[in-house]
Amino acid sequence: MSPVRLLLTVTAGLLALLAAGPPAAADGPSRTVLVGAPGLSWSDIDADATPTLWRLAEDGAVASLTVRAVRSRSCAVDGWLTLSAGRRAADLAGPCIAPGGLAEDRAVPRWDTYLQAARADGFGAVPGTLAARLATAGSCVEAVGPAAAIGAAAPDGTVSRAAGSLPDAFGCPVVLVDGGTLPPDEPGRLAAARQLDGVVGAVLRLDPEATVLVAGLGDGDSRIGLRALVAAGPDIAPGLLTSPSTRQPGLVQLQDVTATLLERAGAPVADVTGRAMTVDPSDADVADRVADRVGFEVRAGTLRSVSPQVTGWLAAAFAGWCAVAALLLWRRGATVPLPAAVRIAGVAIAAVPAATFAANLVPWWRAGAPGLAFTAVLTLVVAAVTAVAVVVERRRRLGALRVVAAVTLALLVGDVATGSGLQLASVFGQNPTVGGRFYGVGNTSYALYGVATMAVVALLATSRRVSRRHALALGALALLALTAVEGYPSLGADFGGPPGLVLGGLVVLAGASRVRIGAARALLAVAGVVVLTAGVAVLDWLRPPAARTHLGEFVQTVLDGGVGDVIGRKLAQNLTNLSSPPLLTIGVAAVVLGLLAWRAGWRPGAAGRLVLRGSAVLALVGFAVNDSGLVVPAFAALALLPLLAAAGPVSVAGGGFDELDEDPPGVLGVDEVDA
Repeated sequence: MSPVRLLLTVTAGLLALLAAGPPAAADGPSRTVLVGAPGLSWSDIDADATPTLWRLAEDGAVASLTVRAVRSRSCAVDGWLTLSAGRRAADLAGPCIAPGGLAEDRAVPRWDTYLQAARADGFGAVPGTLAARLATAGSCVEAVGPAAAIGAAAPDGTVSRAAGSLPDAFGCPVVLVDGGTLPPDEPGRLAAARQLDGVVGAVLRLDPEATVLVAGLGDGDSRIGLRALVAAGPDIAPGLLTSPSTRQPGLVQLQDVTATLLERAGAPVADVTGRAMTVDPSDADVADRVADRVGFEVRAGTLRSVSPQVTGWLAAAFAGWCAVAALLLWRRGATVPLPAAVRIAGVAIAAVPAATFAANLVPWWRAGAPGLAFTAVLTLVVAAVTAVAVVVERRRRLGALRVVAAVTLALLVGDVATGSGLQLASVFGQNPTVGGRFYGVGNTSYALYGVATMAVVALLATSRRVSRRHALALGALALLALTAVEGYPSLGADFGGPPGLVLGGLVVLAGASRVRIGAARALLAVAGVVVLTAGVAVLDWLRPPAARTHLGEFVQTVLDGGVGDVIGRKLAQNLTNLSSPPLLTIGVAAVVLGLLAWRAGWRPGAAGRLVLRGSAVLALVGFAVNDSGLVVPAFAALALLPLLAAAGPVSVAGGGFDELDEDPPGVLGVDEVDA
């Protein structure tokens, strides 16, 4: 059976395991009141300063809230507009503008400006969707305060029920209350938090049976970050809020709040990118749950601040390593291995991205100086992986590649199988503050995962420990399994990943079996991958909406006619990444070193060449189908070239498969330091 046919057969079997969606939520109470307070963080909630909020957190469920709208900072208006649209929406770019009071005709000021901005932002947002969907169900929403009026406005910008302060009684099933915006300065912030606590207490006295949600709807003028969300009511058990859009207990996004308000009122959840929230019950006391959310805020905030530094220093280190390697190659020729110190440094550089995930196994964010603690943990992990890789390289060719590939796959496969906790809030993983992805395999992870996959497939397919037929079968099975993990909706959930993995893996298998890939075979492989990927996406779309992942949502977007907006955003992101200094630095350094090494006749050996070819195809396809720009090829080069260099060159005339299980003397050994 051909690799393509085998891939289709096994993946079809895996797709049959797609689980059914969760059962429908039980009917909620008659009224849901949302008190919005942009800027509110979990560090603002205290048993003494905000006793009402503390009791709500004790009796109900809590979560960190992603409030990213269109730009990095989500102003107060942006948060209320996103709540209204159920999609990312924002005011025009520029300084935050405070909401104005309603006009005499109950019209929201600057509503036409909000609509204009929504049309230009490309997220398909329609402010007023919340009120329109409630009206469709014969329900209504009322607003208390000028900011809440933005969330409660109809598509024409008018509010059917509005009040400047809390009324004597609520009249709609959904009520939005302006709880004020917390300022960034500490004295004013504490006073604003206490005032918010008083507003929530008044709401509870006004309707004790209502379900009350208190949410930090946006950043306001506070530091950009995650916000606090607490929900309490007769049918909400103590625990952590989650939603199918994040699949992370204790983390939801602002659009999920819109979906929850609609579902609880019995209104259709249409034209909304969020999903209704549910509760993961927890026996932890309120102090532990709040401390856990504060810790997650610290973790996300710290990594948001150190990520540019880590990326910049890593790019500079890789470029420096490439310069030294290129200079030595030019002066000493292609047949002389690089000095051991240079190769060890290269292994350490290649180990950094995977080590950033492993660092999250240690709760460094609980330290008094979390930035320093993270740096220390990352350094120790890189040193440990490098030491093991060096030892294995001395005993076995491509040992460093084997070790780093094994560590990468163990981390990423284990992570997606257990909920993507290591990649969440990590330097090269999912950024919960940005909210682009909350689970599965992201773009940088895909580059690392792809290179590791190519290495495993090549090493298995060229092994001399079994017959060639069995070796090829092992390589094909490894490719199938790793591709299934990466693309399966409940695991990697990566729509753009399987095409590159499959095509790159087929190049590796073809090379190992000495099969020439002509134009006809190449076209057949590409067509098969396209059909397979589309089939996985459609099967995911056939599941209930609450159970869909990114794959099924993309199909729904195509059916809704929004594919143009998606493509436009992806192209814009690609163009942005093309101008990224760290990515350009890595890409240019890799290209210069690669061209010089090729012209000089440097070859990495048979298995190394297969890994290089497969990774090149993976990087090219990943660049073409993902919204990552240079991320995939840049990090594929960073993760691979130093590890191939660690094994030393093989002459053009040599490099047969017989070398793969040899134990070449002196690789990274002391006798080669000055060779």
